[in-house]
Amino acid sequence: MEHFNDLTPFYRAVDAASLGRSIAEARKEAALTQHDLSVKLGVTRGTIVRLEAGEAVSMVVAMQAIRAVGRDVALVPRFSKLQVRP
Repeated sequence: MEHFNDLTPFYRAVDAASLGRSIAEARKEAALTQHDLSVKLGVTRGTIVRLEAGEAVSMVVAMQAIRAVGRDVALVPRFSKLQVRP
């Protein structure tokens, strides 16, 4: 997980583990517990634990979690150059 800019929350997740860590960090920044997030998504807390640990969960749950913690997703092909501006 790499945090690129303090003004714009932007994280690079290259695998399930780094995605999970990014979601966990964003959840904490949003002052949400795992239980809070699970209630918002209508899933069990165990699902959130698995998501944040980089274990198998549905892509739908992962995308909903990202939005619920106030983040967006940008898929960038590997080896692409990306400029992030506030």
